Amino acid sequence: MIRRSNNPEQIGKILTKNLRNLGIDRRLKEENIVLNWSRLVGERIASKANPLRVRDSILFVSVENASWRNELFFMKRKIIEELNRSVKGNVIRDIVFTN
Repeated sequence: MIRRSNNPEQIGKILTKNLRNLGIDRRLKEENIVLNWSRLVGERIASKANPLRVRDSILFVSVENASWRNELFFMKRKIIEELNRSVKGNVIRDIVFTN
């Protein structure tokens, strides 16, 4: 028999809690950052830099050339802050730019 609760929870809260308990929520946040890269960093940067993967809280990004790699290096802290703000958590702790 199914028991009904007097305190119903929203399905979103239940899913979030279960994903966290399963350890999947962090991976979903990482993928969310990669999938929404151009919206998060802007089209100008996205046209020159492409996210590859996240491993151990490090985002690896392929950059068009050394000049862009150098420019993005100086913007790294701001980019990390924006990415983490977008997923409401400290998911990315560093970015490695490669070309």
